[in-house]
Amino acid sequence: MKDIKRLRRYFAPISVIILVLAGGFAFLNLQGTYSGPPPILDPDFKLWTGTGNASQLIVWNLETTNLANMQYTTTSSDFHGRDALRLTLFQSGIGTHVAYLRLSETMDGARLAALMNSTVGLWVFKEPCNCDSSPFGKGSALFAVETNDGIHTLSFVFTDQRQGTVTLLSHRIVFIPTPSNQWILEFVNIGREYWNANWGAPQVLTFSLIFSAGGGNLGWHTIYLANITTQRSANQLGLAAQKVAFQLALRRISEILLNV
Repeated sequence: MKDIKRLRRYFAPISVIILVLAGGFAFLNLQGTYSGPPPILDPDFKLWTGTGNASQLIVWNLETTNLANMQYTTTSSDFHGRDALRLTLFQSGIGTHVAYLRLSETMDGARLAALMNSTVGLWVFKEPCNCDSSPFGKGSALFAVETNDGIHTLSFVFTDQRQGTVTLLSHRIVFIPTPSNQWILEFVNIGREYWNANWGAPQVLTFSLIFSAGGGNLGWHTIYLANITTQRSANQLGLAAQKVAFQLALRRISEILLNV
């Protein structure tokens, strides 16, 4: 009887260690799989309701400048060989306010986790932004991909030539030089920028596409967007999460061995 108890004493910790290791490796393996809805719904801008000037996207939430004279259109277009979303807005100069359109989706859970572990690609056909010297000046025509988690704002601004990164407290701005008047495939990595800014992983995130014209850039402005893609990437935030999980498993094993 004593021998059986002695065997249980030594084999029980080994069994627990095996279970902890199995759980740790299973967790790491699951980080590379995701079979739910895509992180960004309707990435090709195909889902519409209404017709003509009354048509609007179903999935994407539209927000515009709160101006009485605001004029804009959101339409589906076959443009230079691509099925695209066409955004236009009119800057009247009245009151010198910024005119803007914002299309957004809010996500959490598995969709958010998948987005944070992905590189996002987007086809863009833009006009010159005139924003290199003064990104948010009155003469600019800006396009940006932006995220907001309620605490932090991350903006990827598509410039003419300006590049680099600026962090102002809880707002991080990444400048991406993008040629104008041609289709260009650009990429952004949200998880990597969170890691570089030393921000914690968000619980909820709003993903936005923003098109704006400064108060001094009068007239109609147009941008075309097409085919948002999300491809899993081994960004540092994802790797950090995996390392933490595995470190917790190893710590548990050490505690078990010390108590043997």
